[in-house]
Amino acid sequence: MTAQNKKKRRYTWKDHLFILSCVVIPVVNFLVFYVYVNIDSFVMAFQMPKNGQLVWTFDNFRWVWDKIVNGSTNQRDDLRLAFANTFLTFLVQIAMFVVGLFVSYFLYKKIFGYRYFRILFFLPSLVSAVVTSIFYIQLMNSDFVPHLLEKIYHLDYEMKSPLMDSKFANRMIFLNLIWLNFPSNMILWGGTFARIPAEVLESAKIDGCGWLRELFQIILPIVWPTFVILITTQVAGIFGATGNVFLLTGGNYGTQTVSNWMYLYVQTANGTMSTNLYRAAALGFILTIISCALALLIRKFLTSRVEEVQY
Repeated sequence: MTAQNKKKRRYTWKDHLFILSCVVIPVVNFLVFYVYVNIDSFVMAFQMPKNGQLVWTFDNFRWVWDKIVNGSTNQRDDLRLAFANTFLTFLVQIAMFVVGLFVSYFLYKKIFGYRYFRILFFLPSLVSAVVTSIFYIQLMNSDFVPHLLEKIYHLDYEMKSPLMDSKFANRMIFLNLIWLNFPSNMILWGGTFARIPAEVLESAKIDGCGWLRELFQIILPIVWPTFVILITTQVAGIFGATGNVFLLTGGNYGTQTVSNWMYLYVQTANGTMSTNLYRAAALGFILTIISCALALLIRKFLTSRVEEVQY
């Protein structure tokens, strides 16, 4: 029987009901928790409650600008400090992105002990952030780490924990971030490298191509679209760059970041008419515009540098 002679199956109302039941929940979830929330946040950025009524205003944006320019004597509420820490965290993430690329390449080349290193790097990512943070806090609160830092830096006071010391708290946050970011993108890089034709690498090896030249002149141009996407997403999340600040220090001891600041600021809101919500919406609107513009510029710049390779 040919395909033309086959009768088209008629869907019954039960079939349509089944399809609808599978689709309706994710669609409603998307409309409520993404579309509605983002539209409402956009509107809230231009509103402010006054005398029990919402009025349209730009006061939220003026307030955000004042907080960024003038800062605050309270480090936990200092938005200027939060931006500085966020940019530092972003630089650490970019550095770890480069490290992750090199580590993924060496694992792809199956260096000695690559299976052991793969497990070692992936293991922290399989454990909950709460669990790893508790372990890290206990390590920092132990006698070993404070005493070690006291001897290295010749401190004239007794340190209780580096996470509760303004001199070292940020460094310990970055150390935790480096530890947990080692496995970042390794699965994606591994799958991308595995798609590279073996003949290309074998030909380069015959021509005496070293590993550094192979990575930068052969592999990277081939996987450039993946590289561009990953860098673009990194830049798009620049203002969300934060370590486990909330779990480790709660934003105290000079470790505040923008995302943690916004979370704590909204958390202290008293009801739906609280000014905190509308000011946070204004800050979120500004950060979204800036991060999207940066991501698009970076993507355009990177895509124009290297011509896409078809393989």
